[in-house]
Amino acid sequence: MELMARQEIIIWLTNGRLCKKLRRFGTIIYVSFKMKYVIMYVNSAQAEEKMAQIAQLDFVKDVELSPRKDLKTDYSEEQIANLHNISNMENHQCE
Repeated sequence: MELMARQEIIIWLTNGRLCKKLRRFGTIIYVSFKMKYVIMYVNSAQAEEKMAQIAQLDFVKDVELSPRKDLKTDYSEEQIANLHNISNMENHQCE
């Protein structure tokens, strides 16, 4: 089984209850009814096409790519130690 590259997109809605209609575009991983948005995965090759289709729906306010793919998530032990030292220096300055 070959894994497909996926892209995470964020969809802002006018009504959170209508999120079920988005299932046909990709895999919904999170729904916020209070803030009225949906996070879903779509195939990377079709991301722009799917975003254009979703943006045309009446109940959609905005569609954007998630910045999660661009964020650095790998931290070495040295970087963590440096962050710890910086926070300790800031605590001593405040005293």
